[in-house]
Amino acid sequence: MLQRATAFAPSNIALTKYWGKRDHTLNLPLAPSLSVTLSDLGTLTVVAPNPDLDDDVMMVDDQELDPAGMTKVRRVLNIIRQRAGTQVKAGLRSVNTVPTARGLASSASAFAALALAASKAYGLDLDERELSILARTGSGSAARSVAGGYVLWHGGTTADGSDSYAERVFDAEHWPLKILVAVVADQKKKVSSTLGMKMNSAGTSPLFDAWIGQCQRDVVTCQKALQDKNMRALAEVVEGNALAMHATMMSNRPPLLYWQAPTVALIHAVQRLRSEGAECCFTIDAGSSVVVLCEPQDARAVADELAAVAGIEEVLQTHVGSGARLVGDAV
Repeated sequence: MLQRATAFAPSNIALTKYWGKRDHTLNLPLAPSLSVTLSDLGTLTVVAPNPDLDDDVMMVDDQELDPAGMTKVRRVLNIIRQRAGTQVKAGLRSVNTVPTARGLASSASAFAALALAASKAYGLDLDERELSILARTGSGSAARSVAGGYVLWHGGTTADGSDSYAERVFDAEHWPLKILVAVVADQKKKVSSTLGMKMNSAGTSPLFDAWIGQCQRDVVTCQKALQDKNMRALAEVVEGNALAMHATMMSNRPPLLYWQAPTVALIHAVQRLRSEGAECCFTIDAGSSVVVLCEPQDARAVADELAAVAGIEEVLQTHVGSGARLVGDAV
């Protein structure tokens, strides 16, 4: 049965990073990763199958999606249509509540929302593991946006990716941290995560192999810090992992540098705040913006300090949230 369906999926921020693929078509990672799900920052997507359409069409924030984006969207839709036994095209519309192209995993929420809404629209009833694998075919990190709370994405070993999926390891209530997103002003990244990862995986960075090995170890250390709700231990592994990822990018030839001057200022601000007693730590995805995790009692003071850094457009405040979900039509 074909029907209109709407889904919201949250963005997620990697605590130990996904940066390096063993298969670029299936978006299979070289190492597992851990992430935290954001509560209200993400993507709302409507999928409406329509027999009168000659091709799929999609609007994102009132702009028609570019051809490269549509190629990825059709990849997901075609998998769904094959399983549903239909070739009916669809009209799609998405609205983002997370800034795009800022290193805040907007593609993760976009493809997780697409996977859930489209599977429902075409009459499929997929479990969380199946949805995670489906979302991953559009964007690797989307595998983690299906689940909520603190999420582990298994790297897997099979060639077809059937064992590379994400699952919740701790729910949001286990450690209800506040999450602050310091958005660097007017600095949309010029090199996408997909292209940057492909460049960095080409082997010109002398640090890349060591980086992948470090990720394997950091997942274990990070999961223990989350289990113990130990901010100091979490800061050591999460900040170290983020800096190591960016070090591999910077040592690439040609170098890949996402940071801006405010990025460095934010790093210093968070480390100073922690030395003064604030329970907080930072991470940085493939972009210039900085995400800070902190205990609720410290959130206001930390947010004020981040907002005072020159070159910061805004500081978004959210918390650990639930995963992708179907909602009533609102787009």
